Amino acid sequence: MDNLTHGLLGLAIGALRRPDVSPGAPERASPTDRATLVAGVLAAELPDLDTLLARGDAVTVALHAHRGLSHALVFAPVVALAATLCARALFRGARWGPLFLTSLASTLLAHLLPDLWTGWGTRVLLPFSDARLSLDWTVVVDPWVTLPLVAGAVAAWRWRSRWRAALVVGLACSSAYVGARVATWALLTRRVEAAHPQAEAVRVFPAPLSFGTWRYVARLPGEVLAAGDVTLAGAPREARRLHASLEALPEDLRDVPTVHEALAWARFPVVTVTPTDAGREVRIADLRYHLRGEPTLAFVIQVDAARAVTDARLERGGNASELLRRWRGGDEAPPRPEDVRSGPAAGP
Repeated sequence: MDNLTHGLLGLAIGALRRPDVSPGAPERASPTDRATLVAGVLAAELPDLDTLLARGDAVTVALHAHRGLSHALVFAPVVALAATLCARALFRGARWGPLFLTSLASTLLAHLLPDLWTGWGTRVLLPFSDARLSLDWTVVVDPWVTLPLVAGAVAAWRWRSRWRAALVVGLACSSAYVGARVATWALLTRRVEAAHPQAEAVRVFPAPLSFGTWRYVARLPGEVLAAGDVTLAGAPREARRLHASLEALPEDLRDVPTVHEALAWARFPVVTVTPTDAGREVRIADLRYHLRGEPTLAFVIQVDAARAVTDARLERGGNASELLRRWRGGDEAPPRPEDVRSGPAAGP
């Protein structure tokens, strides 16, 4: 999730603890009351400091450095302790027990869990497993998760005599929305499975700024991927099929660390390799990010003749307005499986 949502979730989790004094007298709140709120916010934000400390190309920073050990379950107590120490330094009289418990709950529920329920994936099992796990319930930035939390924080600031109730109500509304997303995800997954009974695996992914429209990918026999959209109001609409083989990627390129990292991230990879004057360009997209069957988000890696990475970047398929225009565009007839393959692009 985005940092604003992380922080607001941490603030609301800090409000779940019953204050030492009546919420009607915030000016007399104890040091522990105040420190608990600060600790919740800090614990929710600290894991993302890995982006500030990261070094390397865009692929390495986005996929390896970010959401690394600081996002692992085993590291959560360390993050919670750091948040506790910072909050305790600001409020000397605060009690250690409530601060640490709030910090730990915020680390787990305001940061690790929201990252897990997005479609990007996070490595919560490090260092025991490097697998990227994802629940695919929301996109990374979902305003309907954030807005109830913002409203609760504004209400808490405006009506300070009811600050705790305002934050808790905002958290409850945001949680109810996520619960509705989970139910929708389960329903649409079953609907896509029914439409593709021969599929070996089916995944449904959230679409930006939409509750009722989701993307899906079905892995069919013969290394074929079927991509399309599914809505609450209708049956799945297949937009494209393509061959999922990685034959386009030579073995020598697979051993390049940056390429390997991008491949590990892509659950439904679409790979093209294009010869260039300086070497080869590797483009690794993922069908879970598609518009009408066409991949949008892709990692583009330039590799020279000595297999050294000279450039690596993330392409999102255009700016927000272009993506929205494409999302609202007209229907296109789905190509036949033999018309589109994941393979090398034509080169000189």
